[in-house]
Amino acid sequence: MLETPPLSYRINRILRGSIPFWLTFLLALISVVPLRIDGFAIVTPSLVSIAVFYWSLHRPYLMPAPVVFVLGIISDILTGVPLGLSSLMLLIIHAIAVSQRHIFVGKAFVMSWWGYFLVATGIALLSWMIACLYSLTLIPILPVLVQLILTILVFPLFAWCFGVVQFSLLRSV
Repeated sequence: MLETPPLSYRINRILRGSIPFWLTFLLALISVVPLRIDGFAIVTPSLVSIAVFYWSLHRPYLMPAPVVFVLGIISDILTGVPLGLSSLMLLIIHAIAVSQRHIFVGKAFVMSWWGYFLVATGIALLSWMIACLYSLTLIPILPVLVQLILTILVFPLFAWCFGVVQFSLLRSV
């Protein structure tokens, strides 16, 4: 007969399993602190998309679609974009990462970075097109491209940090 694990073990497991959500939530909060670049609108890297891509790729059971949706709604509320836009974009990132895990997991980091580059570029362009349609005007694309470049450039740093967290805290979750 199997023995039920103690309550402390189950609580510890739940708390450690929620680390990807809380890290991504923290990044959503950090994302509302703008980087000001002369001549550009407020531009910040899309840290939430990096987190969703990473965790969906490496620990998809800790970053399921409903959690991604909630993180998108939180991001929308914090940034003031139309409600549901970030959720849609993050769910697309999640779906691509989960469906293409076999291509990236266990390969060189450059493959994941390249994969994120492709996904982030597609998402940036799609977001820009939706924003143009929503506002019924042609929004300048340069700030979107600057945000994309910044996001791609900081991806290795955040992926490394997430890797450290995954190795040290989540190896048995």
